[in-house]
Amino acid sequence: MRPIMFTILLASTLSTAALAGETFRCGPWIISEELSVAELTGKCGEPLTKDSKTVDVRGSTAAGGSVARGTSTIEHWTFKTAGDARYVVTIVDGVIKGIERAQ
Repeated sequence: MRPIMFTILLASTLSTAALAGETFRCGPWIISEELSVAELTGKCGEPLTKDSKTVDVRGSTAAGGSVARGTSTIEHWTFKTAGDARYVVTIVDGVIKGIERAQ
């Protein structure tokens, strides 16, 4: 295999792995980032904890500075599975953006 082809194949494989994201089980359902927030609460119920913060969204200007473009709400919901594992679901503006196992 040519070195350049190997590099492209390796980069492609790593990109796919990075996009895979974490999943967890709530009863018989597998919870992933593809679900809506309504589906998440329908399958798992209310989380153990909810943390929420509103942050400014900024954008670049032609002059090289930044300007406020609005706000974004970031939430972290913690769920406990039947096996006592805890998972944190990150929700940005009402859309699930990440899932990670709590430490």
